[in-house]
Amino acid sequence: MHPNKRYTFVTREVKVLHNNRLRSYMTIAIQDKKTLFLVTHPVTEFIRSRYAEGSNNNTQKAPAEAIKRFLNWLLIEMCDEYGLQSFEDLRIHHGRDYLEYLGMARNNKRSTVMGADRYLTEFYYFLYRKKILPESMKVRLKTNMAGKEIPVSPFIEEGLALPEEDNAEMSKITDFPDLSLIQLFVDTAMEIAPDIAFGIYLQIFGGLRKGEVVNLNRASIHAKGNFGSKGMKVVINDRPELFNHLSDLSKSQVKNPRTQPIQVIVTLPIIYKQLLARLDKAKCNHKLQPIFLDQNNNPMSGAVYERRFQKVKKAFIKKLIKMRSPYLSTIQKYNWSTHIGRGIYTNLMARVVKSPMELALLRGDKSLDAALEYMSLMRVTNEVQQGLEDMYSSSHKEKLKVAYSKEFCNPDSSQSNQEREQLNNNIIVHI
Repeated sequence: MHPNKRYTFVTREVKVLHNNRLRSYMTIAIQDKKTLFLVTHPVTEFIRSRYAEGSNNNTQKAPAEAIKRFLNWLLIEMCDEYGLQSFEDLRIHHGRDYLEYLGMARNNKRSTVMGADRYLTEFYYFLYRKKILPESMKVRLKTNMAGKEIPVSPFIEEGLALPEEDNAEMSKITDFPDLSLIQLFVDTAMEIAPDIAFGIYLQIFGGLRKGEVVNLNRASIHAKGNFGSKGMKVVINDRPELFNHLSDLSKSQVKNPRTQPIQVIVTLPIIYKQLLARLDKAKCNHKLQPIFLDQNNNPMSGAVYERRFQKVKKAFIKKLIKMRSPYLSTIQKYNWSTHIGRGIYTNLMARVVKSPMELALLRGDKSLDAALEYMSLMRVTNEVQQGLEDMYSSSHKEKLKVAYSKEFCNPDSSQSNQEREQLNNNIIVHI
């Protein structure tokens, strides 16, 4: 047996105290399969240098897992065939062979292979900059829409055979087929899972992600009037101290810290008042005063929030069956989970904002890409206009992206927070 086969590459989360805050980092380690002894591998520097700064553990996890799988395939599974002695022996065809293996042997979707290609390209570029790869393997750079230089895939340039376009996205929905379903879903949440009903409201009427919801505490909620009847905004920050009882924070992290205004409808004061009453009764002793608690009165994790959401979804579908709703088939046929709240919010806002830049600002995005896609789709679907492609020339869209990147690339800047709140105050949602 080849000596390499005694080992396997693994990923591990490491928690470090930095500036009095607990931060999580992903590492890649090599482990002895028999003794389970493991040592952090130097390739971890790639994850730290490229993905760790200013980002949460979730951002690091995907590339770490991608590189781990590549190394296990190349250095362990295929060690007899390739016989690499060090990373200096790495060549373009090794990466291309691996990506084609994912598509052909593993039957991975095109989008999955493209994701792996993106991380491998960054990895090869990292090794090239470290002068581990020879000059003959120089990775070409191109300028993206935001004016930043990014590496071009050497594997695609070497003729990588990608799988056919997949229709995976067609199996998902990002919005309800009718506005009337929104209030019904919120009402169902209040009945079935009152402990997360406020979170579901924030997702639908504020565009919060699951991880952003569970990181909220009492101090992060700013309500005007009686229980938010005159307005509300939430301060979104990563609060890892809430989750010291967890070993995996991947579903409990914040992507973009910011101050997010919340749209107010008549249900908000009722839900918020009920939430505060529940918290007072629970008497959680956590110093950060979390507002979402699990059955043990610990801060609720993103995974628990997901499970509670699924209970609401099942009860919601039962109501639609009983009502003989014309939208039942859509709700049952397609996949959707907590992220649909952000999709509903996006489509509500897309109906009333004047530009993709306003939509991206309200969503708290760092770039304009998602907003352009949503507004283009909405205009095509509703046949209001001929779509965003006709509204803006490609050169105009590039200028818009660069302008947004320069002005609002930091969602948590004072300017972004102020403009987001001012824009929100000018919008009234009717459902």
